[in-house]
Amino acid sequence: MLQHCCQLLENLQLKIAFIESASSGYLTSQFSIHKNSGADILLGGLVSYDPSIKISILKVNPKLIETYTAESPQVTEEMCKRGQTLFPKADIIVSCTGLLKSGGSETSEKPVGTFFICISYQERIYHYHYFLSGHPEQKLKTLTRKVSDTLIALLTSETQTASP
Repeated sequence: MLQHCCQLLENLQLKIAFIESASSGYLTSQFSIHKNSGADILLGGLVSYDPSIKISILKVNPKLIETYTAESPQVTEEMCKRGQTLFPKADIIVSCTGLLKSGGSETSEKPVGTFFICISYQERIYHYHYFLSGHPEQKLKTLTRKVSDTLIALLTSETQTASP
């Protein structure tokens, strides 16, 4: 699915960038290894694993993190919005926060394996929430597949909508 997603981005001449936390650059790296991805679709990515990076580089309001935690839909959306400023030539921004392993803000309502994704595309932000099981590497592989599948669905529905 990742290869299909990259090919679709290339065919549609779309540029993508990532703002990652829990995935620590994994999504960016996976989108970079397919044919021509670096040159044709991938602008880059920022890993903002520690909240201090979200605050100092992305300019996320610290009160937002205090109120909702660094791993939340609200912070993920703000990261996505800030990514639009960092990568103005990107057609698509994907932001990701979550709990890959214990030690974060996990609760019974937000256990380890919870991920929040926001995708900015055509002046809209789409929100996704996943619960993934398995060891950390398996979670990252599953997350990459889910993001790829989501992008394909989003882009093909937009393409079909835009058709006469």
